[in-house]
Amino acid sequence: MSQQHELIYPSIDLFLYNLKEGLGQDEDKIAENRQLFWQKIYGSQLDSKKLEELQQAEIDGSDYHELLSNPNTLDFQPPLNGYYYPVQLGDTYGLQIDCTANYIKDYKYAPQPITCLQKVQTEIFSNINQQQGKIGQSWFIWGQLATDNQDAEATAQACYEQLILDSEPNWQADLRGKGEFFGGTIFELWRLPSEAQQSDGYHLLICLFPYQLKTDAIREMNQKLYPELMQLLRYRNKILWAYSQSRTIKSNLKTVYKVAQNIISNLNQESQNKEIKISTLQNILKQTPEILLKYTNNLTYLDDQHRTVAINIGNYEKRSSKLQALEGNSDWQFLQTFSEFAKDKFLVQIETDQAYYSPGLTLVENYIKTIQGIIDLEQTKSDRTLNTTIAIAGIGLATSQIASAVILAEIPKDKNPISYQTQAFSISLGIGLIFAMLTYIVLRIFRR
Repeated sequence: MSQQHELIYPSIDLFLYNLKEGLGQDEDKIAENRQLFWQKIYGSQLDSKKLEELQQAEIDGSDYHELLSNPNTLDFQPPLNGYYYPVQLGDTYGLQIDCTANYIKDYKYAPQPITCLQKVQTEIFSNINQQQGKIGQSWFIWGQLATDNQDAEATAQACYEQLILDSEPNWQADLRGKGEFFGGTIFELWRLPSEAQQSDGYHLLICLFPYQLKTDAIREMNQKLYPELMQLLRYRNKILWAYSQSRTIKSNLKTVYKVAQNIISNLNQESQNKEIKISTLQNILKQTPEILLKYTNNLTYLDDQHRTVAINIGNYEKRSSKLQALEGNSDWQFLQTFSEFAKDKFLVQIETDQAYYSPGLTLVENYIKTIQGIIDLEQTKSDRTLNTTIAIAGIGLATSQIASAVILAEIPKDKNPISYQTQAFSISLGIGLIFAMLTYIVLRIFRR
């Protein structure tokens, strides 16, 4: 089937994205991000001197900045017809890899079988050292129909089946919409990655231009389209990446919540004992600051991802509407399918997770405060008992000393001094014990 279809100037563009600077990342991590991105272009030839030179090309805060100049692209090694186009997009690196099939002599204007697309895609993989975009990536396949009556959709499906994807092709299931651009028909196909394996999804645009157009005019129009696609696909892939991050955060929250519940269970069991051991409660509570910190941080991270998804959905919608300005007769409405899906699926799911896990933090905090109150109460009771004992002993000792001083104030002449002192000590000790008992009784009466 695929052998029956041909295209003029069949080309593939891969738009991939890496994180430049994540929230809270230090300089070492930022440097690592930079190295991972440039390795896609330079591979083993990338050294510290080249990295420093490339770092100087970056501009903090720039939302769209070309990282190469004079020229702004880097060509593939001959005989390949392709190039790299790296840009800085705020906190993200973007890279366009363009490659055109040039396997016949007059490849710019003569038809080629679409079987060449798989070879072009393989060459792209090879020229980025088999590395995928850390945030995500999208494919843009385009060419000109070889005859006037060629079926665009059948040709697009045949092109799709030639591509190397991470999952089995399924045109009917993955075709999400189609539109028009510069007289050509655009087909959008995508499959979301599973939560278990983020590499098994893909996003693909196929644009086939009619035979009547001039090939040079198509190439010129695509040069205007590329920067817009770079921005649009940036927002799309960031939405997917942020949602993927939120799934990891949800898993972390689930784990931390289970640990917190175990701590609460242990505290509850210990606090129900007839004799509460303060030291045991305190040992259990020592685990809670770390757990609470993890729980709080993950809730904050989940809120960050919700905000990231929402912002990028808005930017995606604004950018997709700007595509219409490139060519008045275009139709890009099919792009709204994804933004509506992201609102209904991603935003709602994250909001549901927030609503589920946020009360858990308050519950854990309140329970810990209750247990801390029990500890404080038991500590107060223990301190009060100790203070009472000290008071009773103090009064008894003081009374004994006073009695002893009075008795020994003057030793009778007819008494043996040592015997009299022993007798006086015994009497004063008895008096002290009596007053101590009286003090204990009085304190008990007042306490009741």
